[in-house]
Amino acid sequence: MSLADRYKLSVLNIVLKVYQLKKAETMSLEQLEDLQRKRFIKMLKHAIKHSKFYRGYYQEHGINLKNIDEVTVKDLPVINKEIVMENFDQLVCDSDIKKKEIEAFICDPHLAHMKYKNKYEVIHTSGSSGRIGIFVYGPNDWSILKALVFTRVSKNKLRLSSKAKYAFIGAIDGHYAGISLAKDSPKFLFDFLPVDINGPLHESVTRLNSFMPECLCGYASGVYLLALEQLKGSLKIRPERIVCSADPLTDDMAETIYKAFNVKPINFYAATESLGMAAQCDLHEGFHMFNDWHIFESIKQNGEATKPGEPGSLVITNLYNYTQPLIRYRMDDEVILQEKGCSCGWPFPVFSKLAGRKEEFLWFEGPDGNKEYIHPITLVEFIVAGLKKIQFVQVEKNKLRLNAVIQGDRDATISGIRNRMDEILKKKNLINFVDYEINIVEDIPNDPKTGKYKLIIPFRQT
Repeated sequence: MSLADRYKLSVLNIVLKVYQLKKAETMSLEQLEDLQRKRFIKMLKHAIKHSKFYRGYYQEHGINLKNIDEVTVKDLPVINKEIVMENFDQLVCDSDIKKKEIEAFICDPHLAHMKYKNKYEVIHTSGSSGRIGIFVYGPNDWSILKALVFTRVSKNKLRLSSKAKYAFIGAIDGHYAGISLAKDSPKFLFDFLPVDINGPLHESVTRLNSFMPECLCGYASGVYLLALEQLKGSLKIRPERIVCSADPLTDDMAETIYKAFNVKPINFYAATESLGMAAQCDLHEGFHMFNDWHIFESIKQNGEATKPGEPGSLVITNLYNYTQPLIRYRMDDEVILQEKGCSCGWPFPVFSKLAGRKEEFLWFEGPDGNKEYIHPITLVEFIVAGLKKIQFVQVEKNKLRLNAVIQGDRDATISGIRNRMDEILKKKNLINFVDYEINIVEDIPNDPKTGKYKLIIPFRQT
């Protein structure tokens, strides 16, 4: 890693980013819009100069460096995950980044906690669309993210006399969004405990009781499971702050968490495309959109902008990722933009997250006759080189069918799918109790009843 890249990842650079973020929190709406506009034009110029995809794509729409200062975000075409993945090598702004290399990198378990080329942070997901997505962050991009989450979400207390203790519960054995960000905090400031959401619950409880975290963060469903253990009396921790992300935090779950820990959980909206998009403030009134580093839009199916109070598909423009720019990128989530702000004092606009990734647990009968589950996030984050799209169908109580769309080497991809599925079942001690078949298909259609794609279809006993 070069000296310049080491600086970009340094604590000093993160501290400077924290200062910028704090300054933005005191800006007026007009000042924020001006800052956002400047960063948008800067990102657009960078993308046209350094990305073959964006340069050609925008030329087709009459946009080039000559007229760029007059361009607005709405003048640009909308893209999605499929477009990004199909044009990956041409879209990224560093020719040293290759999709095939990254696929091999993230599929190697020995490299699970390392950076790609000792420099780039790689995050992957299949999301609620089932389509595999890979997103790469350079050193400065990653430092902005860490500063953003530290400043506006986790708000960990820093002490010179001792480290701040925080625990994360989620998928921890790969290049997933939550664990990648959580584990990368400065070691001399934080004491970090990773808790595997797919591991034995009693072991997690024992480790947490010994650790006693001040901040508990992770998947909403995982924090909820810990809250139930706290109410039963087996878990006995006293976190001062709780942050939930990844899967939906329902009102009932939030109420249970508060009852267990006497702390209201902060709902944090993050995705592989940007791990620091929005979060609740301490008043818990909607999600504050961090529009100093993003542009947020809500559009209808026909592409028209929604009005405040109307549901629509979320479209983001990431203003800090210069490695893999996402400009007018359509997410899988549905939101409602609000006209009124929040009384907390933050200038950032507010939205209600209406719907997004919400998948069901798969339940099986284990070797001892008890029920055992596979957490949906494990399958959301299922990735194998050559796998383009996947769906998990529970055809019987202890049998799965994996519908898979593959590209490239068919035999190698099937072998990779089998190896990954075996790893998941072994961890749950279900390897000899759950059968599965791999069904190669041309495409996986949406559910005809809902019109939406279902990644997981559990078994329904009649």
